[in-house]
Amino acid sequence: MQKESLAQRAIIEHCKLCKIKIFSIPNGGKRDAREAYFLKLEGASAGIPDLCIPYMRGGYGALWIELKVGKNKPTKLQQEWIKYLNSAGYMAVVCYGHLKAIESINNYLKLKKDD
Repeated sequence: MQKESLAQRAIIEHCKLCKIKIFSIPNGGKRDAREAYFLKLEGASAGIPDLCIPYMRGGYGALWIELKVGKNKPTKLQQEWIKYLNSAGYMAVVCYGHLKAIESINNYLKLKKDD
């Protein structure tokens, strides 16, 4: 199993234990051409961050997390999505490892709740 998958599972488990709503964007993984074709028709898009915390905090609409482990770096498409999401009123970050992601989630949720 890949390290990024294990890290993402740890983040999901943390959020479940803390009753934090979170969802993942299953864009990764290998797919055959037919499945990839149909996923694109259904709206799948390369580069979208891995995780989203759908709470409004500190003037942001949600927290989006691109998870990286080891020496992995965001792709050009991931960088473009992160830039777009930040310009559209969301907080989008790259986190290296599950501990940084959990720290980012906890810090985000400490921001003032928007009414």
